[in-house]
This record gives sequence, structure tokens and C-alpha cells, in this order.
Amino acid sequence: MPMHNNLKILVFTVPSWNSKIGANSWATLLENYPSENIASVYIRDEFPDSNICSRYFNISENRILKSIFNRKIKTGREIDTSVHDISEDTDLSEHNERYKKMSVKRRYSMLLAREFAWKLGKWKTKELNDFLDDFKPDIILHSMEGYIHLNRITKYAIKRTKAKAIGYIWDDNFTYKQSSAIGYKIYRYFQRKSLKKLAKVTDAFFAISPMTKAEADRFFGINSIVLTKPLNNIPEYVEQQYVFPLRILYTGNLYIGRDKSLQSLVEAIKQFSVDKKYFLLDIYTATQLSAEQKEKMECENCTIHDAISQSEVIKKQKESDILLFLEAMNGKYSRTARLSFSTKLTDYLSTGKPILAIGNEETVPMQYLKDHHAAMIASNREQIEDCLRKIINDPQILREYAINACKCGTENHDPQKIQETFNRVLQEVYNLKGSV
Repeated sequence: MPMHNNLKILVFTVPSWNSKIGANSWATLLENYPSENIASVYIRDEFPDSNICSRYFNISENRILKSIFNRKIKTGREIDTSVHDISEDTDLSEHNERYKKMSVKRRYSMLLAREFAWKLGKWKTKELNDFLDDFKPDIILHSMEGYIHLNRITKYAIKRTKAKAIGYIWDDNFTYKQSSAIGYKIYRYFQRKSLKKLAKVTDAFFAISPMTKAEADRFFGINSIVLTKPLNNIPEYVEQQYVFPLRILYTGNLYIGRDKSLQSLVEAIKQFSVDKKYFLLDIYTATQLSAEQKEKMECENCTIHDAISQSEVIKKQKESDILLFLEAMNGKYSRTARLSFSTKLTDYLSTGKPILAIGNEETVPMQYLKDHHAAMIASNREQIEDCLRKIINDPQILREYAINACKCGTENHDPQKIQETFNRVLQEVYNLKGSV
């Protein structure tokens, strides 16, 4: 029986393992495993650059759409990370343009249409089968996604390879609690159905938080194991004087209402910046913003930049005074993050920096930060103004929040404990394979 670091592990994700994306939970948990034993299947038209994984297989959504009318088109292929195919730039450009339109107004009819296109498209290909048969995974890791087509592909791979599977539940993709809209409920019905099917062929589950575990266990009839993302490093508060203008940094996407929260912050900062610049906002994002969105955000206090690599993010965080955490405060997306625990949050807790968190207080991440006094919390425009006013009146108040964030990180996200749990569960699941 091989030790855990000899297991062959195949990971299914929506984005690629790309340093500019920021969604790196699996890569973080697998960084101590031999890269030659790690492979990835992903469905976004992106180019991977992580060296944690040695083999990548991409199923291109752009090519899936084209395959509806041209069955000869190759939709899936193993990516050679040493060669950048120019056709990938075209796929990515068309993909970004499509999602830019969808993000402006997120219609559930469009999401259902996308699922229908994947249903009609040709993803079950010789190339995919050859990749699965050649790699021969012992374990398949996947998140319990709201992407119905990815759930279908993952289920197919589990059955074909006969690998054991572990699912990670880090979002609410299975309850009706996020919205009362008819379109949402119709779409959610099919999401729940696909997740239940995937759960039946999955052998063990991680949950991102105790609240997520409680609701997921009830719905799926499982006993999931709480596993948060580990710290990047053990944080240590470095004594500093906070001098105006204070630099606020956000790195991440601006979908699902985060843009509206950012706009509220920008407006509040402008209000306090009549006679003096107290705050400067730097936003690094891969989100394709419309001209209207940019007009509401960009000003002398706020600069929008293109996405940067994770190593550059870490450098920018060290140079900043405050790290900004964003979720929707109100509206139809305000409960989207109710069970999620953003990987960004653990990254922030690794820095020793104070956090300003804006979002709906009834979500797991906001409640978590509030319970641990690990961030300044704002759930509406008035509270945003109140936070800024407190900082302006006494900028050294940020020291208290930075120290609390360090304490929260070290007490609740210890890398060694989290890695031990992850390794143990993988080995236990692999042992099931030998007992069948």
C-alpha cells in the first residue's frame, strides 16, 4: 500500500491553476505532494502556470459551443505548459467577452442556456478518455460545484477510472436560501439534482466551515469533515505608524455584487476626501468591467489594475496599510456567500495586516470575522462611512485589528493541523479502494 505522497491524484476545477486567478485551495493542500503524481482537468479557457501539478487537461467551453455545429472540432486537449498556443488566446478572448456580458446582468435563463449548450456539445471525447486512462488516478478531488456540466464530467471520470473520490463543499450550491426569484429556484433545482448524483459516487467530503458542514450533512446525508484553507505563513504583526493617505488593497474578482460594494466604498472615500486625501484604493482584478462600471469606480482615489500573479499580490499586500474584503451587501447576490469561506480570507489572515470587510453580515465569512474581531465590519453605506471616520479620527485603531487578525489566523488555520487532516483523509479513502 503506497504512502499518501505516492497517491496519483486528479483534481477537477473550473479555473486553471493560474497564479493570476487566486483560487488556489487545492494547490495549497497538494504542494507537498510530488508534482508528477498530480493532474488537473479544468474547463475555463485559461493557461495554467502552477508547478504543483505536472499534467493539465482542458475542456474548452468556447470549443464546446462550436462543437454543437461542428462535431469534428477538438474540444479537449492536454496542455503543454511549455508551449503557448495562439488559438488559446482566441478562446480566452471569446470566453471573457461572453462572461463580461453575463456578469453585467446575470440572467438564470443564460445560465440554463449554457448548461443546455454543454449538454449538446461534445465533451466526452477520445482525448479525455485517453488522458484518464493514461493517468490512472487513485483519488479524484473535486468541489461540489454549481456548474452542472462540470459535475457531470467529474461523475463520468469517477466511474471510468474507478478512482475513489473526495468532494469539497465550500459554497452554498444546494439550498434554496439565497434567493426567492423564480429563475434562481428553477436553476437551483437542476444544480441540486446534479450534486446529489455526484455525491452518490463520492466517498468522502470536506466542508469549509461548521455551518457549511451542518447544512450539507443534512441535505446530502453525509458526515463531512471541516477543513479550512491553511495559512500561507504564520502571521506576525509588524509595528507601524499609519500615515495618511492610507493604501487600501483589493485583489480578486468583482462579480456577484462585489462591484456595487466597491462603488459604495469609493463614494464614501470621496465624501471624506474634499480637503485631504485619506485613502487610496488599488484594485487588481481579472473581471472584465464595463465602461459604466469603471466610470463609477475609477477616480483620483481609486485605480483599477489588471490581475497580477500571486507572488506580486503578496508583495502588494506587504506595501499596503489595509486589505479589503468584498461581498455583496444587499440585493440578489447578498446571500450568495452565505456558506462560503473565501480562500482570500485565509490569505489575508496570513499577512499581519488590518482588514476592512464589506458585505452581508449574515454570511459565514462576515460572521467569522466579526466573531473573532478580526476585521472592521460594514454591511451598509452608513457603516462604511463609520469605519472610515473611525480610522480618520484615530488611524492607530488599525493596529488592534491587525493583531486580532494574526491571532485568528494562528489559532484557527494552523497549516500543520490542516495538512495532517487532509493527508489522513486521503489515505483513509485510498484504503477503501484496497478493501473493495
